[in-house]
Amino acid sequence: MTTDVTNLESMEVTLPTTLVAECGATSTADSSAISAAVGTAFQKIEAFQQANGITAAGPSRVIYTEWSPTGVHFTAAIPIAAVPPNVTNSADVSIATIPETQALRFLHRGPYRDIRTTYGRIEAWLRARGGIKTPSDWARYSPMWEEYMSDPATTPESERLTRIYLTLP
Repeated sequence: MTTDVTNLESMEVTLPTTLVAECGATSTADSSAISAAVGTAFQKIEAFQQANGITAAGPSRVIYTEWSPTGVHFTAAIPIAAVPPNVTNSADVSIATIPETQALRFLHRGPYRDIRTTYGRIEAWLRARGGIKTPSDWARYSPMWEEYMSDPATTPESERLTRIYLTLP
């Protein structure tokens, strides 16, 4: 069976240096466990922002730094414009700078639960171009991250947009 990659939206992009409020987390590789861990991480960031008068300055993202059948390590991050005076990191949330990055950007349309299908299409796209030959080749595109362009509280699942980034080697 082949995977259709003809309608896969992709492009090479340069992302600027970004100031973020971030929270690291781990999870099992189960989709529902990842979703719960991501939700908890974003709740911690949002509480930190509210307590410190920090406003979001872009779409939230989850940066995957390690993925295996037994577990996932990631950082949830929300871009911010500036850090108010006297704000310091908390036990769970820190202010960090993500450096300028070259990446491949893909677009997932629809429910988050279907995103693995898009990753399958991305893998087929990379294989067709010689970008990967074995599962271990994914490591060269790490860290990978998802940027959530739609507000899940107000956007129907079928209309949600998620950008997927693979760091270029």
